[in-house]
Amino acid sequence: MTASSHRLELPVPAAAGDVVDAVVHRPERPSGPPVLLVPGAGGSLDSEPLVALAELVAGCGHTVVRANLVHHQEQRRAPRAETSVAGFRDVLAAARAAHSAAPQGPWVLGGRSYGGRVASLAVAGGTPAAGLLLSGYPLHPPGKPDRLRVDHWPNVGVPCLFVQGDHDPMADLELLETSRRKLPRRSQVAIVPGGDHALRVTAARSPDGVPRSPTAGLAEVAPAIRAWLAER
Repeated sequence: MTASSHRLELPVPAAAGDVVDAVVHRPERPSGPPVLLVPGAGGSLDSEPLVALAELVAGCGHTVVRANLVHHQEQRRAPRAETSVAGFRDVLAAARAAHSAAPQGPWVLGGRSYGGRVASLAVAGGTPAAGLLLSGYPLHPPGKPDRLRVDHWPNVGVPCLFVQGDHDPMADLELLETSRRKLPRRSQVAIVPGGDHALRVTAARSPDGVPRSPTAGLAEVAPAIRAWLAER
């Protein structure tokens, strides 16, 4: 399914300029809940892994808003994820207001790395969601698997889909499998073979010796993402 896209500004009181940049992907025949996706800590709404995820989801028939958080907009270093929750909720409220014609139920929330973690913290704190779509969830800092970022997971009461590379230094997959038991609702994992934190696959890790971009890596798990979205 093809989708058009256009840029807009979302009013967010916490931003210095009172707005954050966003892009809306609108399929020809929208179906299912809309989706809000936000970037990783040092990325932006235009980073390749986030754009690829948004385009894939829009191709499944969902209206998608990918948007900066306040620190992205102001080009500041990312604060602690917990500090970004209020701003994330402001972005969600602005996205909903800008698409008042969309279905009025909960949206699917998520994003890349830090952005997905912020979305999960918001849901754990009571923000309604139809599900969490988490690409490259930062389960722990690189090389520090003892510092798991899962304390809030028992309060994440929605279905989750984790899209992870099996060479991601921020997500030991065995620890992810164990930690998922903390989630009260069913969760799933879609694994990109050879993928790093951005789902990029080097030639050395590729089964055919051909490197894969984050877009190509994500395409390998497209059927799993499509099936998960169909259940929302």
